[in-house]
Amino acid sequence: MEVKSPLTGGMIIAFAVITGIVIGLLFGALGTLIALILIPVVIFLVLYLIWAPHGIFAFFLEEGYAKIIMEGNSFYDMHIKRKGKYLIDNYDVVDEGSIWPRKKLPFTIFGMVPYLWPFRKVYTYNQRWVKFKDGVKEKREEVLDHVIIMPYVYGVEVKDAETEGKVPVDMMIEVETEIFNPYKAMFQIKDWNAAMTSWIEGATRDFVSQNSYEQIIKGELSENFKGHIINKVEKTLEKYGVKINNMAVIQVVPSNAEYEKATQQRIIEERKKEATIVRAEADAQKEAIARMGSALQMVASATGQTVEKLNKELEANPSALHTKYKEQFTVAMDLVNRNMAIDGKAYFEMNMPNNTSGGGTDFSNMLGAIIAANKIIEQQKKEPSKSDPPSSKGEKVYTRQEIDDLIAWGKKQRKQ
Repeated sequence: MEVKSPLTGGMIIAFAVITGIVIGLLFGALGTLIALILIPVVIFLVLYLIWAPHGIFAFFLEEGYAKIIMEGNSFYDMHIKRKGKYLIDNYDVVDEGSIWPRKKLPFTIFGMVPYLWPFRKVYTYNQRWVKFKDGVKEKREEVLDHVIIMPYVYGVEVKDAETEGKVPVDMMIEVETEIFNPYKAMFQIKDWNAAMTSWIEGATRDFVSQNSYEQIIKGELSENFKGHIINKVEKTLEKYGVKINNMAVIQVVPSNAEYEKATQQRIIEERKKEATIVRAEADAQKEAIARMGSALQMVASATGQTVEKLNKELEANPSALHTKYKEQFTVAMDLVNRNMAIDGKAYFEMNMPNNTSGGGTDFSNMLGAIIAANKIIEQQKKEPSKSDPPSSKGEKVYTRQEIDDLIAWGKKQRKQ
């Protein structure tokens, strides 16, 4: 491209010059004037459209990049373009508003920076790096004529890192870096990206060797890992004009296929166990809510309060509400638990009275009262009381007289 471009541009300019001479000869002074206008315009267009994009006689600055100018084989100058940043004399890229004096800006024509090519040239170099896409490693290689000074994410792959228990794992790590001094990154180390990759790989192996396979594979130590890597690598990397903004482990798998299969099976079993526990907790919570709802209705009916008012008091101060209506709540919860036990929805433990003589009359009376309470609840489900309208559809509702009878029965049982 670089050889073809000057030849192509040169041919166009030569054609324009020849055309201008012919026009000048044919049309005299007018033709000469036209030629003098035509030839510079053509030269500028060739420079702007053909040569400058290839760094010949001029170049364009792109947002987020730095361009380095070489004179022979030596560094000559550098220019950058990044919103909110500027270059200082030691070639650090700093934030706008910093106290450091700004390096002299280059002369530009419509965004184009002219320079003395071929005595000076735009610096080019071969860059190799790794990217991860959908968990797949992609190796990339390209000849670049710019330096990336905006944040960029590189991939680091670590193979066969042994855990504390000597279990090998493979890791994929993404590292967001930012070059803050392009001169140091390009000329004070041979290949900063390769060096960074090597340093991170070594620090990763060190971290993995200090932790168990289970901790590594589950990602339990992600923050500790990040801190370990940055602590080991960042200071060294900053000597060469590069800083680490962020990093993350995107994949950890056992190096051995048998370990991977066993790990996947263990994870599946653990998730099933967790799901069972969550489901059981949800069922228990649902049952507790149902019990409390029924108890609140009983207390509301017994005290003349509304369920809505009791709910507000419960949310504001549960202890105060329980103390205020302790007797009513005690009896109500006892009746609710007994009712749920008869329905088969809860474990039922009945305390038998001491007096069981006479054919178990006391036991019969207790069981009869519980069955009666259950019938009241079932009847209320089908036919809500007209005198006490339900607070919401499907809730158990009790009349004042029914609750008073049940509370009186509860008191009697506790005195026996």
